[in-house]
Amino acid sequence: MGQAKLRGTPEQRKQAAIEKQLSLRPKHIICNNCQTELTDINAVDVAELPGIDAAFEAHCPQCGHDTYAIKGEKEAVARLHMAIEDAAGAEAQAGSVPSASGR
Repeated sequence: MGQAKLRGTPEQRKQAAIEKQLSLRPKHIICNNCQTELTDINAVDVAELPGIDAAFEAHCPQCGHDTYAIKGEKEAVARLHMAIEDAAGAEAQAGSVPSASGR
């Protein structure tokens, strides 16, 4: 029997992945542009991104800037960071968020 089947049905595995990502959701993200505390945070689908555990995006109502929080392997995070820059057509700023466990 394959390892995937041991972890449950496809639906169960998908639900487990969603729950894992939501458990990593930060309490807030600080806008990289104006330092506003952002609490309206959206999960980014990372199912097809190897090495990324979770990613979240927040849009700042104060300055209109999008800020991302990404958790995963260093190289995978760097690749996603570059992809975001390419999609935005601008240099993205690195920032930090409080740990999800620090709620």
